[in-house]
Amino acid sequence: MGSRDFLRKDAQTPHTENYVMAGVLGSISTNSPEILMAARESFCTAKDSHPGPKMSWRFWVDPDGTTREPWPKPTFRGLDHLIFIGLDPQNSILIDLNRRLAIGRLSPAMAADQERWKTVVFPNLLSLIGPAIGVAGLHCACVVREGRGLLLAGPSGSGKSTLTMALGLRGFSFLSDDWTYFSHDAGGISAWGLIPRLKLLPPAAAYFPELAQFNIATSVNGEEAFGIDPNKNLGIARSRSCEPQQLVFLERTSNPEFTLTRMPASDAAAHLEENLLADTLEALKSQLDIVQRLVDRGPWQLRYGGAPDEVAKKLEGFFA
Repeated sequence: MGSRDFLRKDAQTPHTENYVMAGVLGSISTNSPEILMAARESFCTAKDSHPGPKMSWRFWVDPDGTTREPWPKPTFRGLDHLIFIGLDPQNSILIDLNRRLAIGRLSPAMAADQERWKTVVFPNLLSLIGPAIGVAGLHCACVVREGRGLLLAGPSGSGKSTLTMALGLRGFSFLSDDWTYFSHDAGGISAWGLIPRLKLLPPAAAYFPELAQFNIATSVNGEEAFGIDPNKNLGIARSRSCEPQQLVFLERTSNPEFTLTRMPASDAAAHLEENLLADTLEALKSQLDIVQRLVDRGPWQLRYGGAPDEVAKKLEGFFA
């Protein structure tokens, strides 16, 4: 007959910590210290003075779980306010958007895979629950200087990661590579980074001799790329959050060029809104408000080509 407690209603998750997740207080409970280690790398540990959590994540690791790497791509299914994430036959998470709650049952090998949590599990959870708690995930990179953020937006292949690397080597701190999360605060909006990784395609090695010490591997989306931690591997400072100051949309050309022009706010908003996720009208309005506040700062369009360091040098002057 198998276990009479298949759902493990009495499973113990004795380790609990609170974190600031993209500006919102969240709680993680688990029986796995490894999951909390990954959470500390991804989020800011909350101080005791914070009010109660707005969302709760509970992860129980089944000691009898046997699955291990290589992990398949996650699968997602939704029904009304419920979202199911299948990580493999023994690893799954259920999200209740109404309660801002996520519960998961996992194998020991999945719990111990720090990179999987930092680059796949936590980003997907925050992207899916984010709209319900006033957080918008937008497809852009972000570098920071003196607390002010420079956002680099554009489609895949426009050079966001390459310019992020070049600006980091020029003294900007790294906040995010491909996705940046935004939330409301007392002064307006704040930008938050989550994944402490930078993904660079193989052609980037021609511009950055620093990449010679790293191997090319298959990334989460199946691309062959360098995956590096800018802070740990290259000494580039890491920022957890910033005040977004400038928004630049990238258009890459085949010839050396650097042309900055003002971009209509309506065009910028349309690009940023393409990847918004929301299950209710209220959640969508909150995200649209964040987008509008960003484009109200006056977006720019950059047509550029040539060596990334030269482009980064000019962008640095523009930002200053």
